Amino acid sequence: MSDSEGKAGRSDGQGLVFAGGCPRSGLTLLRRLLEPHRHAHCGPDTGLPPSIAMQWQNFARELGPLHAQDFDLGAEDMRRTMADLLTGMISAPLDQPPIKVLVEKTSLNVAAFDPLGRLLPQARFIHVVRDGRDVANSLLARNWRDPQGRPFPHVSNTGAALKYWTDLTGIGLAAERSLAGRIIRIRYEDLATRPKATVTRLMTFLGLKFEPAQLHYATRNIELHGLEHDSAPLINQPLTRRRVGAGAALDGQVTAPTRQRLNELGYGAQPTGTKRRRMRV
Repeated sequence: MSDSEGKAGRSDGQGLVFAGGCPRSGLTLLRRLLEPHRHAHCGPDTGLPPSIAMQWQNFARELGPLHAQDFDLGAEDMRRTMADLLTGMISAPLDQPPIKVLVEKTSLNVAAFDPLGRLLPQARFIHVVRDGRDVANSLLARNWRDPQGRPFPHVSNTGAALKYWTDLTGIGLAAERSLAGRIIRIRYEDLATRPKATVTRLMTFLGLKFEPAQLHYATRNIELHGLEHDSAPLINQPLTRRRVGAGAALDGQVTAPTRQRLNELGYGAQPTGTKRRRMRV
């Protein structure tokens, strides 16, 4: 494939993978495990994919007929224009050999998986999930505030944190159905407890081979950006299962909808803390 053909294919999402999930579910860990691979690039969050995909979806729904009627801009022309805007802003690493796959891992990509899948019909997706009780426990330790300086409900109220996880995982599961064959679900717990098997499965999905260096990411320096700093220093340490079950004490506050979602994702049993030890890789 020529360079021009490769770049043209990006309007359909060729070589692009969007990872997303509820914040505090392990997306920065995913980045650490992908980045050592010779043929993969996974940088920090950009926030661009959900913003542009949602904008395109709104344009198509509200102004689509006007585009065709008044500006001779058909639906496919509009899709390609918005796709070119997004890919032009994030796909530069694919121009650098030997990179073959670019993973963009903004957590709230999960809220736009479905429109992203329609905007970029060849793109693939990674839905990262984690036990909602552990996610809520981690969210409640954040100091995230709105522009007026008020803490967000999902970092200051247990019920709101659990509902936030329930709502976002529900959107992710709906996308798994609509994007069947183009999306893979990766559990934080599997990354922590069965890293080689889980990363190998992920790389197969991406069309790449597992490389042992991926499990030794802690030996590589990486610059964290934005909210990624909230994952330091744990994210710069070897793989550990110490955070699995960290939210066990919140189980008594789980509502029926959240309990159903926990069961749906395989988290039916009440979590228990685990011994703090390094994983063998």
